[in-house]
Amino acid sequence: MSLGRKDARRDQTVYFAGLLIALLSYVLGQLLIISGAYSLAPHLVGAEITIRMALGPAVFFYTRALISSTPTRIAGRDWLALVGPALVIATSMPFLLLSADEKLALANPSTRDPVHFQYALFACTAGVVLFLGFTAYYIVGALKLQARHRTRMMQQFSNIEQQSLDWLRKVLLLFSVAWFFLGAKQIMWISGISAPAFYLSLASIETLAIACFAYFGLRQPALSYDRSEADPVARAPILTEAHMARLADKLASALNADRLYAESTLSLRDLSDATGATKNHISETLSQYLEVNFFDFVNKRRIEEAERLLCETDETVLGIGLDVGFNSRSTFNAAFLKHAGLTPSAFRATKGPSLQSTTKSEPGVYE
Repeated sequence: MSLGRKDARRDQTVYFAGLLIALLSYVLGQLLIISGAYSLAPHLVGAEITIRMALGPAVFFYTRALISSTPTRIAGRDWLALVGPALVIATSMPFLLLSADEKLALANPSTRDPVHFQYALFACTAGVVLFLGFTAYYIVGALKLQARHRTRMMQQFSNIEQQSLDWLRKVLLLFSVAWFFLGAKQIMWISGISAPAFYLSLASIETLAIACFAYFGLRQPALSYDRSEADPVARAPILTEAHMARLADKLASALNADRLYAESTLSLRDLSDATGATKNHISETLSQYLEVNFFDFVNKRRIEEAERLLCETDETVLGIGLDVGFNSRSTFNAAFLKHAGLTPSAFRATKGPSLQSTTKSEPGVYE
């Protein structure tokens, strides 16, 4: 399904499919051991540890490709991603050089060679430690990319549900929890502690993370934005405070004129077209004078109108949210909670509609 998508760039498709393949290989490596199939191919035991080292870099490269406005490729420092697998192979070499019979003998305490078992123990433990450290570095890098991307989107769009990649942040955090448990599992194994329920929990979390990643990754639409306008540049203001004050009033008036704030797709470019002010001047006024981003500037006005409707009408909460420009109840609730300090339902319960007995069919309700 990933390779057949027509709405994604080639680099995005390749990194997404590559990450899925790495996850599949890792899972198959685990099943090889758990199912006992390792007896048919003992030299494959431990291969999943090396493959697992590709997961962190694959996540990072996919995130970078997804948020980039131009195609990306592996170059320069990116090749350092090979260091992780190389270290795992180097530390596992004593185990890897064992014969098939010597590896199979390790499965039975009565037949295992103590020295060979130490090789296996060291290789496995070193692999987990290297994996956790190496992957954490790339996961943190991917989370930083997503956070910066979200900030850029808030500077350009009034609704960022499809643009922010919040799903990716949640999936990465879920993977982080699973791989933290993996480290705990290794410690328990070294200590001789058996906890089937814990192992099942680890497998369940990993399964959930993989399923969520595949599901949301396939549903993620291509991102569309102007990268040149999205990166904040720290510089001294070029507008005077008086100029920014006049522009701020003009922006507020523009939102109310023709109810621009109610357009769910309202963007910085749209507001620029409506006011005749350049996007740079608007961004500077918002950040330097009003100390808000475009996203919060528009949503604050939406919430103000929503508060009025919640008090003066008996329209449903969802209906009001859609009327003022939000795309879903969840985003409406989140924005309302941020700006008003409570949810729309709680606000209505506190303030109460002043027209409880009035129906929407009566004239004058929305005048």
